[in-house]
Amino acid sequence: MSKKRVPIPKPKPGKLYAQYGRPDQHSRPSVVYVYDSRNMKCDSRVLMTALEEAPVFQGRTLCQELELRGYDITTLRFSIERRPE
Repeated sequence: MSKKRVPIPKPKPGKLYAQYGRPDQHSRPSVVYVYDSRNMKCDSRVLMTALEEAPVFQGRTLCQELELRGYDITTLRFSIERRPE
């Protein structure tokens, strides 16, 4: 990936995003998590754990397993919205 900044989605109310990108020129490319409020920070941590920390297959994370199976992790995009109250 080039040093060019990859646009990260703007947080929208009640929406949680995970996207491969580069939030600024000083960061290395990685999965970036975007949420609209501090109370969603713990939700983004749950998503990060599921994608990058929790072993899902023979000790590998979901991201590692997808890459091993031939998927291009740089195209990763995930979004989910809270249910209306």
